[in-house]
Amino acid sequence: MVPYIGERDVQDVSGEVCDALYKKLLAEGRVKAKPKPKRAAEVVHVRRLGQDGRVMPCRPYRYDAVRCYREHEENDPLVGQPVKTKKLGRAAADAQASRPAIAPGLEPKTVVNTHRMLHRAWEDFTVWGWAKRNVVSDAHPPRVPRKSRRFWTVTQLRTFLQRARSDRFFALWVLEATSGMRRCELAGAHRDLLDLDAGTLIIDVTRVVVDGKVIESDGKTANAQHVLALDPFTLAVLRSHIEMLDRERAEFGPDYHDSGLLFCWENGKPPHPDTITRRFKRLAQSAGLPEIDLHDVRRSYLTAGRNAKIDWKALSERVGHSDVAFTMRQYVETDLEADRQVANTLAELIIGGSLASVEMGTDGTGVSSADEGEGAAA
Repeated sequence: MVPYIGERDVQDVSGEVCDALYKKLLAEGRVKAKPKPKRAAEVVHVRRLGQDGRVMPCRPYRYDAVRCYREHEENDPLVGQPVKTKKLGRAAADAQASRPAIAPGLEPKTVVNTHRMLHRAWEDFTVWGWAKRNVVSDAHPPRVPRKSRRFWTVTQLRTFLQRARSDRFFALWVLEATSGMRRCELAGAHRDLLDLDAGTLIIDVTRVVVDGKVIESDGKTANAQHVLALDPFTLAVLRSHIEMLDRERAEFGPDYHDSGLLFCWENGKPPHPDTITRRFKRLAQSAGLPEIDLHDVRRSYLTAGRNAKIDWKALSERVGHSDVAFTMRQYVETDLEADRQVANTLAELIIGGSLASVEMGTDGTGVSSADEGEGAAA
């Protein structure tokens, strides 16, 4: 048997081959084969009735490809006819044209992760006798530039929630700000796993994006599946959110798409996780806040917990980390005031009173009172 990866035998792979792969991924790793063009489904006028028989607007929701707010009568000739779309206004067209194009290459960190995966695979190949040694060690993965970690202060988190109060997914933003949940956990939160009486939410199945498609996963770490305690304010917001979902279910009747998810559109269909991210970005920008990623809210939550002197272990378990050291190393910003206290305490211990009489001159040099006396006598 000759094992192979992709279309290349394992024995033919070398450090140079890996380097060529990394170079290609950095240059055009995002480029995918063009799918066959699909003919867009024609959107037509419909007559919708609520459960109580009341006539409802035709297509009023955000997820509709085109919108129509008419309440069609039974014999309305428009029913079944295509909905005419309006051309984009100049502002909307300019905004669409000004969207930055996605770079064709992968990020260096993604390529480094690929290198680590290959390195681990070749370790196994060596043990199994498929390869004489780990040739991936000869490769040169790209250097990952260090990025400054961004986060919001507690005041900025409050500002964001105030701005998002009228948003459909206000409950989602509150849950993120008061729990530090991952995007995949928010997108996959199930309504039947929320216990309003016990004040808990079970984090179980998550929804992640792979190659542009949404799939369900069982979590990122061994501790990803856990029971999350909720505070009274978050519970009150979620209770109002559940009541809204119940009203919408009653309005749609048999046309309601019951996904079972806690956060969904008016017809019950879940939003794409990338839609959650884009919505967050728009709300943050409209609130005049510094630009951060949705995942940085999780870092903001952990940093706030650190500043509040919350126990490290309890904080790490709450956010579903498997290792306390990982939480301390990756997610929490340096406490400047704590660092200042350490500096002052140790400086006082080391310097003590022996140099207390030293005063700094205007030129930055230390001049003691004894030295001043000797200069005057001279």
